[in-house]
Amino acid sequence: MRGKVVAGVLAALLGTGALGAGALVVLGSAEALPGTTVAGRDVSGLDEATLRSAVEGLAAARTRGALPVTAEDVRGEVDRGVTQVDVDATVDAALRAGRDGTVDRVLGPLLGAAGGETGRPVELVITVEESALQAEVERLAEAVDRAPDPGGIEVRGTAVSGRQPRAGRLLGDVLTPVRQALQQGREEPLDLPVTAVAPLTTAADVDGVVQQARRALGGPYRLSKDGESLTVSPAEVAPLLSSPLVGDALVLEVDLPKLNELVARKAEALERPASEAGFVVAGAPPVVAGKGDLSWAPQPAQVAVTPGATGLAVDVEPATARLSELITAGDRTTERQLPLKVVEPELTTAGAQAAGVRSLIGTFTTSFQAGQPRATNIRRIAEIVNGAYIAPGETFSLNGTAGRRTLGRGFVADGAIVDGELTDEVGGGVSQFATTLFNAAFFAGLPIPEHKPHSFYISRYPPGRESTVYFGSIDVKVQNDTGHGIHVETSSTPGSVTVALYGDNGGRRVTASHGPRQPREGGGFRIAVTRRISGGDGVGGTRVFRTTYVPEPEST
Repeated sequence: MRGKVVAGVLAALLGTGALGAGALVVLGSAEALPGTTVAGRDVSGLDEATLRSAVEGLAAARTRGALPVTAEDVRGEVDRGVTQVDVDATVDAALRAGRDGTVDRVLGPLLGAAGGETGRPVELVITVEESALQAEVERLAEAVDRAPDPGGIEVRGTAVSGRQPRAGRLLGDVLTPVRQALQQGREEPLDLPVTAVAPLTTAADVDGVVQQARRALGGPYRLSKDGESLTVSPAEVAPLLSSPLVGDALVLEVDLPKLNELVARKAEALERPASEAGFVVAGAPPVVAGKGDLSWAPQPAQVAVTPGATGLAVDVEPATARLSELITAGDRTTERQLPLKVVEPELTTAGAQAAGVRSLIGTFTTSFQAGQPRATNIRRIAEIVNGAYIAPGETFSLNGTAGRRTLGRGFVADGAIVDGELTDEVGGGVSQFATTLFNAAFFAGLPIPEHKPHSFYISRYPPGRESTVYFGSIDVKVQNDTGHGIHVETSSTPGSVTVALYGDNGGRRVTASHGPRQPREGGGFRIAVTRRISGGDGVGGTRVFRTTYVPEPEST
């Protein structure tokens, strides 16, 4: 029937001359021909502007939301935003649909009106941003991919069971199907291919390492020597076992760092500490307690060396290695020796004898009111510091030697100056010991690289020749530049404390000269104390200690 209509219409047109150029212009106007669809939507007869609006709506719908995907038990989606619709190209394709032949170009509108539509489907012209698509696929792969599990041991208490091998999986090559689904506007979930990855091990491999672990936990392990022994129990070993894959085989492994910690803790009970060599001084030092100008020269002293002794300790690293070998082998019958090492004291008998401690090079005494809590603290810190040794070239730190002042270490609470204010602190009053030490080092002619005077003057101390101390922030440090060792000896009475330094400073003579107190505006004063050193070892020089004091608080 359509053929007869076409023939009749064509004959009529030819007969009347309607196929002229003018007629072609009218029929070729910018309208979609009847039967034209874009992505399934009928756009017949739409002019270019209306058609563009329709295509833009279709494009927005196509690029919103997500494409659902599945990969075995994983449910995911791909953002449709990785696609873009070329609106211009799609509109152009819709306008050209059916106009690619003379007959269709001329007869299309007429046939449409006569009920002769044949359908002219046009798809959206879609491009995919490949880098964005690749990122979406990689994100899917992170959720899907699973490394094969080689299996291994599982330890609960001292019981060992096996975890069987399990295959892994990898997301297949999905770029092409995902791209096509996005371009087609697919709505239903897309099933993605997954590739299985076989484990490198078998159930027999797992059974082998399980049996090895059970042997390892069959009993305790002991290292012994000279009556000393170190034992680890199955309960202590069990948490240290694992079965990693090494190459293509499961191996029984002991956590060496944790085993090392275990051995180190047990070794502490077996250690015999070394005894430091020391010094005994005959008689008491003279009392030096002046607050003003003062001179001092070293005095001979009778100093005897007390011998030191070596200690004994477990050599932890080789002990750990030996135990690890026995555990992985499940060997409780082979006797292994406990590796021990001799521990030398820091100051050996020979070192003390060669230290040259033969003179009283500096001493100082300060007084305090007996019976107060601060007296307890002063005497306690003196007790801790007593017997300290300063090696040649070493710098002595009062805080480093005395440590933190706590109730557990015998200190009590009393007044202390913190940031210029009086407050109660555990260890309050130990600054008196700091001042005593400072003056002993001052008159020994030793470098004093760190000290800090009190913020206001306290009358029991020499003005400008004193120091405070506060753990963690304020210290007194004394450097030994004599080439000989220095023995620190302290003593106290209920109302005084003395620090004496014994060594050999080459005969340095020290003079302290105090300048006048210079009042400062607003109260307090400034003072300069000059230390002059001269002596047979050639070490000499002058240092001026300048101190500024604020007014003393009324509460003091």
